[in-house]
Amino acid sequence: MSAPLALEVSGLSRSYGPHRVVNRLDLAVAEGDIYGFLGPNGAGKTTTMRLILGLIRRDEGQVRVYGESDPVRCRALIGGIVEGPRFYPYLSGIDNLRVLAAYSGGCSESRLEELLELVRMRDRAGDPVRTYSLGMKQRLGIAQALLGSPRLLLLDEPSNGLDPKGMKDVRDLILQLRDELGMTVLVSSHLLYELDLLCSRIGIIQDGVKVAEGTTTELLLPDETLESCFLRLTEPGATEQIR
Repeated sequence: MSAPLALEVSGLSRSYGPHRVVNRLDLAVAEGDIYGFLGPNGAGKTTTMRLILGLIRRDEGQVRVYGESDPVRCRALIGGIVEGPRFYPYLSGIDNLRVLAAYSGGCSESRLEELLELVRMRDRAGDPVRTYSLGMKQRLGIAQALLGSPRLLLLDEPSNGLDPKGMKDVRDLILQLRDELGMTVLVSSHLLYELDLLCSRIGIIQDGVKVAEGTTTELLLPDETLESCFLRLTEPGATEQIR
C-alpha cells in the first residue's frame, strides 16, 4: 500500500482456555481507509477489536497505531465502541459525555458542544438518554468515542438494529469523519450492503484467521456480490487467501 499505515496488526492471538479465538491475525489499515471488518458470528471480530483497543490482554502478537507499539501511546490514538455504547439512561446526553470525559481526564465544554454538533445531537443534548432512539444512542456513542480526539476509530456493528434512515445517518457520519476530519475508521458489520457503500478495503476472518483482505474489486469474482463473496470465503473448508 502506498499510504502510511494507521493500524498494523501482526501475529495477534488470544485464547480462552483451549479455544483460540484469534489466531495469528495480520491486518493492515492504511491512513484514510474506511476498513470493513467481516466475519461470521463467533469469528473473532469483537475480540480482535478489544485486543486492538487494549481492553483485554493479547497472548502474542503486536499492534501498531501510526507506528506506535507502546500500549499507552497506542490507546491515546484510538477511540472505539465495542458491543454498543453504554449510557446512564436518566442523565442527559451532554451529562453522559461529561461523566465519560471525566473518567478519561476531562474535556472542555466547547469540545462537548463541538462533538454534539458533529453527530447532530445538539438539539437533544439536554434530554435524558432513555428518551433517545437507537440511532441517536449510536451517534452519541460515536461522540463518546471521539472525546479524546483519536486519529483511528473502531466501530463494532454501529448500524445494528437501525432503520434505513438511522443506517444512512451513521454511514454519512462515518464518511464525514474521514472526509472532513481525516480519520481512519475500522468498522465491523453484518450489513454487507452498508459496508459495500462505505469501505475502501475489507478484511474477512473465519475462526480467528484472516481469509481475505483487499478492495472489493480485488476480492469479488466476475458477477459476484459482496454477499456471495463473503459466503464463499467463509464456508467450511474455504482455504483461499487474498492479500
